[in-house]
Amino acid sequence: MRIYIEELDRYVSFVDRVAEVGWLLRVVERGTAFPVAIYGPEGCGKTTFLRYVSRRVSDLGDTVVVYVDALEQFDLEKALFSSHRGVLEVVGDLVSVPIGAGLAHAVMSIVSRLAKRFSLRGRNVVVIVDDVYRAIGLDDVDRYTKSLYEWIGFLHERYGVSNTAIILSTSEGVSKRILSRHTYVDVELLWNLPRDGFAELVEQLGPPPGVDAEELWMLTGGNPRALIEVARLGWNTRLWMDRVYEARVRRVLHTLERGRLGMLAEDPDSDWEMAEKLEELGLMIELRRSSTISRVPEPSPELGIGRDWAWQLPIYRQLVKQGLENTRP
Repeated sequence: MRIYIEELDRYVSFVDRVAEVGWLLRVVERGTAFPVAIYGPEGCGKTTFLRYVSRRVSDLGDTVVVYVDALEQFDLEKALFSSHRGVLEVVGDLVSVPIGAGLAHAVMSIVSRLAKRFSLRGRNVVVIVDDVYRAIGLDDVDRYTKSLYEWIGFLHERYGVSNTAIILSTSEGVSKRILSRHTYVDVELLWNLPRDGFAELVEQLGPPPGVDAEELWMLTGGNPRALIEVARLGWNTRLWMDRVYEARVRRVLHTLERGRLGMLAEDPDSDWEMAEKLEELGLMIELRRSSTISRVPEPSPELGIGRDWAWQLPIYRQLVKQGLENTRP
């Protein structure tokens, strides 16, 4: 699969994710008893991964796929993909602006309308809603997910669907904690690219001579979006680091307790309460090693990865550490 990177106006090939794709294809083939919510670091590639799987699943026989990008606001073609030609016919008055959020709220109504016009008896149905909780809001996390769970049984009973798989994704730390309180949803972690896959992506992006792939790995920890942002800035890592500091780190240094930040910069597992605050700010993330669909990230002080918590990007940890040293009271 070729992937268009709008920021760089170029195409790259889908890299690595062999284990993750295999896992999700098995989930799709057997169906899910509960919705599966995939969380992970911002920019780790959840959208690319789910779009890729959507198209892979489309090639399976007797399978209907409906993919929704819940954050797409205006373009229906970007917000909705389906393997069934009838989906666009039944969307109709269910579409509103912002389009993605409207489709996310209406996705099961779309499937129901489709089943009424085109029989889905004996077929598999796969529904994927990407970045859904940021689009619908945290107040609706419980209600929305419980509703999708109830739809799984309804599709079997009312329309004779063979298997149903509902896949959701989120980058938002609070929604992950809300979901983890319930038994009607499975929560799984998708991590950044492994070193080999990241190196392949670096090569495809064609950095100029002198760019150190190992330095990029130590700064980004294998995060594709971070790498793309460095490339967009002409491979100027210093400029990228300055922008990350101003956008994500500076305020944290002036609003949160310095001593506790310093402890987390040394040991990501040292302060769960503060780590949760940083997860809400998109700087850290909880690691659930028994619920990880990608390669489990090994603890690494250099990359800011502990047993239970990790900095989403190594650069966040580095900038926090540097900022504390440079702004001593």
